[in-house]
Amino acid sequence: MDLNPNCSEAVFRFHTVEPEKMQYILQAIADEVCANNDFWGKQTVPKYKTAKDYETPYGGKPSYSQDSLWDKSDERPWEEKREEAQLKSYPKGSLLYACAGLGDNEAIVRVNDSNFTLNIGNNDITLNKTGWIEKIRKLGIRVDEAETDESLQAIARDCTCGITYFINE
Repeated sequence: MDLNPNCSEAVFRFHTVEPEKMQYILQAIADEVCANNDFWGKQTVPKYKTAKDYETPYGGKPSYSQDSLWDKSDERPWEEKREEAQLKSYPKGSLLYACAGLGDNEAIVRVNDSNFTLNIGNNDITLNKTGWIEKIRKLGIRVDEAETDESLQAIARDCTCGITYFINE
C-alpha cells in the first residue's frame, strides 16, 4: 500500500557543508523529482565552489507554517492567511522544484556552520524510484528529519505528514 501525501513537504538537515557532497545530495533528490514528475523538466544542480553558493535567496522565515495556518485566534480562512504569508516571504531562485501541493514548490536550502537544511515538497520524492535515499545513506553523513526534530518542524512551511525517509523503524 503506497502513501500518497499531498500539500506537504519534507525538511531535512544534512550534516555536511562540503560542496561536492551537497551537490551530490541535491542532484540525487532532483533526479528523484524528475523520475516522478516530468512537469519540472530536467533539473540539474550546479557544482559550486562554496557551500554558501547553494543557499536559496530567502528571508529565512517560512512563507507560512502549520502553526500560522491553523492559528485559531485568526479567524480568516486558511487560504487567505496562506496568500498573505506568501506575499511577505517567498523564496527566489531555487535550485530545485518539487510538488508540495499548496504552491510552495520552490525548495529552500539554508547553509549553517556544519550542516545544511532542505525544505522540499514531498510529493515528488516519496516513491524512491531512483534510490536517492540509499545514495545519500552511502555518504555516511547524519541526516535529521522534521518528524523527529522540533527545530526542523519550526522551519517547515507546511505539515510533514509523519513521513520519514532516513530513520530506521
